[in-house]
Parts: sequence; C-alpha cells; structure tokens
Amino acid sequence: MEQFQKIFNQHRLYFTGIILFALVSAAILLFFTKGDGFILMNEHHNHYFDQFFTLFTNLGDGIFIIGIVILLAVFRQVEIARQMLLAFLISGLIVQLFKNTITSPRPTTFFTHSPIHILDGITLKGNSSFPSGHTATIFAFATVLSFFTRNNLVICLYLLMAILVGYSRIYLSQHFLKDVLAGSMIGVIVAIFVHYYLDIQVDRWLKKKFKKNYSG
Repeated sequence: MEQFQKIFNQHRLYFTGIILFALVSAAILLFFTKGDGFILMNEHHNHYFDQFFTLFTNLGDGIFIIGIVILLAVFRQVEIARQMLLAFLISGLIVQLFKNTITSPRPTTFFTHSPIHILDGITLKGNSSFPSGHTATIFAFATVLSFFTRNNLVICLYLLMAILVGYSRIYLSQHFLKDVLAGSMIGVIVAIFVHYYLDIQVDRWLKKKFKKNYSG
C-alpha cells in the first residue's frame, strides 16, 4: 500500500486525472444501461468529428506505437522505448486473453434494431468487444510517457490524448464504455508494473548478460 501511495504522490496530477476519468465512467455505467449509456455518448456526431476521430483513433493502433518505439530507440531514448514496448506487448496479451474467453458483442452486433452511428469501412462487427485494445494501448503509452516528464501541461496533453482515443472507440461504434474503461485500467496498471518492476529486472538482466559477454 505504501508503494502505491508513493507512486501516486510522484505522479499526482496524472493519476488524479485517471481517477476522475474512472469515476465519471463508473457513474455513467451505474446510472445508465449498457445500451443507453452507449447511445448517450454515440449520438452526437457530424462530418468533422467523423474525420477527426477516424484519424485520431489510430494513435491506439499497434503500428503507431511500434513506430514511436523505433523513433525513441533511434534518438537513444532506450529506457522509454523499452518500457513502452513492454507495456504495449503485455497489455496486448491481456486484452487478447479477455477477448478470446469472453463473448461480448460489438455495438453493431448488439443493436439489431436501434440505429447507431456507423462509418463504412471503419465500424466493425463481431463478438470481441471487451476490452478495448486501442484504449489499453494508448493508456499504457500515455502512462509510460507521463512517468518521464515533470511538465504539467504535457502530462495533461498525454491524459487528454488517451481519453479522446478511448472516446473515439465509442464514437466510431467499436466499443461500449465498459470496454473502454476496462482497457484504460489494463493499460495504466501494466504501465505501472513495467515502470516500477519489470523494466528494472530487464535492465539488470541486460547488464548482467552484456557484462558476462564482455568478460568472456
């Protein structure tokens, strides 16, 4: 418990934002049904939002994250790149584990009679809605980045970026709010685990291996 308190104190602004996001999401899930909550968040749309969120949602795509990892490695930001890659891979595995064990229809499959906002070529069908992989990826990404900056404005931008990508999954009728909330928590928790434990172990293993090879 003391360790979590220490982590929170070190990154108070970011985690305060995460808690507020989780509380607002939980309140919507508590007071609205799954379908009503989705309609509430999905019905406000126009051409400009369609264009914006169709592009912006790609920030949660694995190809984008891999590209950022490569750029960080090129510019010798190895520690950030390593943590980002580990968080992306682990959160992705957890998401796929849930998707392959829990049957959860996507909005287009769930709403058989009610009209929802659908974009041709973008909106998916199927039974793999829970949790949101894009949301898990972007929250892991934003959380790792927030650990490496003290600039409050930049931290707020990271958080806003993650929340908007999460909302884009609802706007584009890909996921329900519960999928987005679950994905965000997976991303944040995995990023914390990677930053405060796993990356330290990887770093020790690499140093030990290179030292051994150099000595040999």
